[in-house]
Amino acid sequence: MYSGRLHEWQGMDLSISQFNTLVMLKQMGSMRMGMISYYLKNTLAATTSIVDRLEKKNLVVRTKDPEDRRVVICELTEEGQKATERFWRVAREAALRVAGKWDQEQLESVVNALELILRTHKEIVQSGVSSRANE
Repeated sequence: MYSGRLHEWQGMDLSISQFNTLVMLKQMGSMRMGMISYYLKNTLAATTSIVDRLEKKNLVVRTKDPEDRRVVICELTEEGQKATERFWRVAREAALRVAGKWDQEQLESVVNALELILRTHKEIVQSGVSSRANE
């Protein structure tokens, strides 16, 4: 069952950038193309190409901002929502199977490592935000 669903996800033929775009839209909701480009650290042209491909797969849709027609807003389609939910469900199941093999001490070590990663990531993000604010 698990491998079948993983194969289904892999069959979508997504690049890492396309996958990251889907995940970001799932977490943040609809976004301006410029913000997607900023967060992915891509040019607007590269982001447009990524979104073009996702739109052809019916995973995202672009609309004009009603307040500013120059602005393009991108959001997940219903199929895009389902695809990302399917991916996270498969990933959760895999993580639970792996964690089920560990004893309490090993689980605590993993949790501590993940907390360290999260703290470090927050520090990096904060330092990036403060340095941009000073520019």
